[in-house]
Amino acid sequence: MKRKTLKPLSTFKNVGRGIAALVAGGMFVAMPMTASAQDFPNKPIKIVVGFPPGGGSDLMARSVGDKLSIALNQPVIVENKPGAGSSIAASYVAQSKPDGYTILFGQAANLGIAPALRSGLNYDPIKSFAPITRLVSAPLVIVGPATLQAKTLKELIAMAAAKPGALSYGSPGAGTAGHLAGEMFGSEAKIKIVHVPYKGQSAAITDMIGGRIEMYFSTLAVIKPHVEGGKIRAFAVTSGQRSPAFPNVPTVAEAGVPGFEIENWYGLVAPAGTPPAIISRLNTEVVKILKDPKLVEELSKEGGNIKTDTPEQFAKFLEVDVPRWKKIVKDANLQTN
Repeated sequence: MKRKTLKPLSTFKNVGRGIAALVAGGMFVAMPMTASAQDFPNKPIKIVVGFPPGGGSDLMARSVGDKLSIALNQPVIVENKPGAGSSIAASYVAQSKPDGYTILFGQAANLGIAPALRSGLNYDPIKSFAPITRLVSAPLVIVGPATLQAKTLKELIAMAAAKPGALSYGSPGAGTAGHLAGEMFGSEAKIKIVHVPYKGQSAAITDMIGGRIEMYFSTLAVIKPHVEGGKIRAFAVTSGQRSPAFPNVPTVAEAGVPGFEIENWYGLVAPAGTPPAIISRLNTEVVKILKDPKLVEELSKEGGNIKTDTPEQFAKFLEVDVPRWKKIVKDANLQTN
């Protein structure tokens, strides 16, 4: 019988080294995902806002971003990408790397209204994003220049009814909550008013103060100083109940259009595929911020109702809200493109 030749011990050492290298290689592939969640964040975070600086969305994003920067010990930068009813910002974030460093300041405009109005968007409001949390829900307020002859909403409706198409209303852009609120208001009040879209709130407010438009459906935070300063008159708020920011201003329903109610909302979402651990970390820190008594008081005075959703709650909210805006678009007979 022929004796088997034993392989040198060095051969087994080489095999062992190969196996160790394969294991190490596997660990090298798996480690970055775990480390990225554990080390997050280790560089600046960007919150992308779909409107120009100075508007309600921008101010709220910066307020939350400043506090989040302190909580995470990293800079939180607000980047403005206005246009197309804030869908440009949503598209940008949807295509961004899902690592938690690029976040969308989501709202009814880009996650509810734009998908209902615009065909061919390269993002889906539900599938393209990982919800973090809602921040605030808030009504709009119907305002006009203080020089306008109408002093109440009923008088404003009568003025519009007397001259169909003569009165115009501004919005921060086509496909925003202000746009749809105006269309819904015209439909339910049975008046014809002309929509004038702007690229953000600041330009629209300037034109309204100058008397170039008669109406504007504004966020409360931005318009409040102008109302208090006497340059702008507040006619009604669009919520079902009066706002703490304007306790003496009636709701649209109280002022002459029964059943009218529409509210805006704001939240944070990340690109789909962002690791759950990172979403959880962001949610935890933002919810803590939203429980700050000073912030709660500040936002309440400006008409906002704080929302501290879990990612799962926010996801369920979107599943209900997105179809609701589609119904509003359909009921208002708005053309989609």
